[in-house]
Amino acid sequence: MVIADIAVMPLIPSVSEEELYKQVDAAIDYIKNSGLKYEIGAMSTTVEGEYDEVFELIKKVHRIPFEAGSERVITVVRIDEKKGGLIIDDKLKNYKNHRKNQ
Repeated sequence: MVIADIAVMPLIPSVSEEELYKQVDAAIDYIKNSGLKYEIGAMSTTVEGEYDEVFELIKKVHRIPFEAGSERVITVVRIDEKKGGLIIDDKLKNYKNHRKNQ
């Protein structure tokens, strides 16, 4: 298992903020329907899954703004992989424990 943090940013043509969010929402909807575990954050979405599944998802999500009319898209991806696998809950367990103790 790997974890990927994905941020899709449609750039050109310059569109309204509303249109930009529609394109980002379409990418998030694709992730939601992928069957992979995910968590939506303020500036990116984190997904977990098998290596090939996650990389296929990244390729498809990157293309969504192009299908909506964008001519330029920047997608920032961070991958976290650990021998033996890694899941979102492992990454968040220390944070969640910290919040409980406050």
